[in-house]
Amino acid sequence: MRIERKEYWLRGCKVLVAEDEMLIAYDIAYSIEEAGGEVVGPVATLAKARSLIATDQIDAAVLDMNLLDGNSEPLVKELRARHIPVLVNTAERLPLPFQTVLPEVLVFGKPTMPETLAQALGESLQSELRA
Repeated sequence: MRIERKEYWLRGCKVLVAEDEMLIAYDIAYSIEEAGGEVVGPVATLAKARSLIATDQIDAAVLDMNLLDGNSEPLVKELRARHIPVLVNTAERLPLPFQTVLPEVLVFGKPTMPETLAQALGESLQSELRA
């Protein structure tokens, strides 16, 4: 396995961060920036996430499954339909139907180190580019 410096993991990528716990959101945002990415957000609601997606080009997303205004499963499906890599960072187990329909979505249980999320997202983006 080749280890790259962390500032290259997300170089030039715009990453949506949707997380309703602001301390976690800012930790994730910081790690994305440290990995060379540009943060879109962070936001705490589906409505704000959708608004950003409509007005800004995003390359990837880190989403909490349960935001202030609802479950983000439909948003995950929308982003994956557009071939945008999504990483889910959640405190709850995902329903089996979700895992069956979207097995390529990376799922991390809270607490997860934000740097781990940034690296995993970078690897996911590289996989999408090769596909």
